[in-house]
Amino acid sequence: MAVPPAFGPPPPVFRREPRTPSEAAFEMVSGFLLVGCLALNAGLLFLMCFVPDGCGSSHNRDALVCRGGGYLEVLAAPWISLALASAAVGLGGLLARRRRRSPWPALLLGAVLHGAGLAFVRLGIRG
Repeated sequence: MAVPPAFGPPPPVFRREPRTPSEAAFEMVSGFLLVGCLALNAGLLFLMCFVPDGCGSSHNRDALVCRGGGYLEVLAAPWISLALASAAVGLGGLLARRRRRSPWPALLLGAVLHGAGLAFVRLGIRG
């Protein structure tokens, strides 16, 4: 009986290059920031339960949170912005790895996206 030929090394597509220290630091920092943002959003969710209490006063009638569906928009904005920021950081880091560039600008983009969601909440509460 003939012995089947031995398999050679895998094609270059499946070879994984070792991570650089900068990439490992990027993954750790983005993970810590994600956990911190999750805690921040959870705290905001608790605090925003009390936001509609001020809708009857005279100084806050025009706020977005006092209108029909505005309260739900204000509640969902931090979570949506965190999901968008996480996706942007993940995809940006992946593209930077493929192009052999620094992944750190993707972290800045994620911070800007999540900050925009928090700014929307601030504007929605203040009116």
